Amino acid sequence: MVTMGLALFLLGMRQLESGIRSLGYDTFKRWLSRSTSSAAGSAAVGMTVTAALQSSSMVSLLVLAFASANVLPLYSAIGMLLGANVGTTVTGWMVATIGFKLSLQVLALPLMAAGALMQLISTRLSGLQSAGIAVFGIGLIIFGLDTMKDAVADLPQHWDLGILKGHGAWLYFLVGAAIAAIIQSSSAAMMITLAALNAGLLDLTAAAALVIGADLGTTSTTALGSIGGNYIKRQLALAHFLFNLVVDLVAFFVLLPFLPQLQKCFSLQDPLYSLVAFHSVFNLLGLLVFLPLLKPFSRWIGGKFLSTAKFESPLLGQPTAVPDAALMAMDRVLFDLRLSSAVLTLHAFRLRPEQLQLPGSLQRDLLERFEDYAGPGHRYTKIKQEESDLLTFSFDLQEQPLSPEQVLLLRRQTHESRALVYSSKTIQDVREDLVSLRHSTHTE
Repeated sequence: MVTMGLALFLLGMRQLESGIRSLGYDTFKRWLSRSTSSAAGSAAVGMTVTAALQSSSMVSLLVLAFASANVLPLYSAIGMLLGANVGTTVTGWMVATIGFKLSLQVLALPLMAAGALMQLISTRLSGLQSAGIAVFGIGLIIFGLDTMKDAVADLPQHWDLGILKGHGAWLYFLVGAAIAAIIQSSSAAMMITLAALNAGLLDLTAAAALVIGADLGTTSTTALGSIGGNYIKRQLALAHFLFNLVVDLVAFFVLLPFLPQLQKCFSLQDPLYSLVAFHSVFNLLGLLVFLPLLKPFSRWIGGKFLSTAKFESPLLGQPTAVPDAALMAMDRVLFDLRLSSAVLTLHAFRLRPEQLQLPGSLQRDLLERFEDYAGPGHRYTKIKQEESDLLTFSFDLQEQPLSPEQVLLLRRQTHESRALVYSSKTIQDVREDLVSLRHSTHTE
């Protein structure tokens, strides 16, 4: 029953994420793009979006996607990831209040039925269907939470707590980190901890140690998201891990021993509210202390993993689940294709970029590629490979729900990539003909 409740809870979180993403994605995208002004602004947006979506994992996905597409600078992306740490603590307050103080089991099935009906009424992806997905997810979350709570209440009859009690808080810390890393959800880890605390399986200190560990384990989301990705994703994963590591170690060794005193200081009697308050406080304190150091920390992180940056494709590890970021990454590939095609043409006709009247930044990019020229055969092979990667990526992107504007942009991008390859092939053939003609003239 515990596994069943957890599975329903996680599925509900995924449904809620999917519904909100398709329902209000443009709004969240604007918030992300406007968060580049200051450290406090980027952290506030990360905190707000995470609290609204109830998922730090989804925010991590969005941040990784837009940062790797060069929409967000590294400085702002790190700030949003750190803000998401605080935003995700809202889940604990909701679970402690709704899941254990009120009985909402009777609402779960009506919500799931209403969400399913809204999806059936709409035959295509629309606002009504997106809302239906979100409502169905809320119903699943409530149903899974109640199932989990009832199942955990019976565990003392089958589980000997003496096995864990003799090992100290460090064991709970490691167990919390393992749970969050395995299930990829700090919200679910908090739910499990609150359910165990409510059932008397854990005391407050053990539960707090488990939550601190889960806070560290949740960095596995960005770590896994960076596997196979470009250098920016690896930089973000490292920044997220180092920040959480420092904050969680300070919380474990400095704040946890004084938890009873902190509980008395804030006049908290309820252990559930004491736990979620502790979770919120140490994350908020960590963020406030770290914000003034965000710029130098970002500069230091920005110097990591640069050795392969020049050779990595913008599409490397780019998730198609965020269509706007995916289309922007495709634009970067198209820009590279244009430059490569232009360089091939210039070399074919023995021209230099300085002879063209181009804007300064474009002329610098073209000159850099021109000086790095490795011969027509190599350049044309690279153009064909980039076009092949772009088309493969576009096929995967077409499986996602796209708006009419996104479909139109995707078609334009694929058509332009084909046109660039055809024109480069023509230039290649013309160059070979000119070389043959030149040699035949010399032999005569």
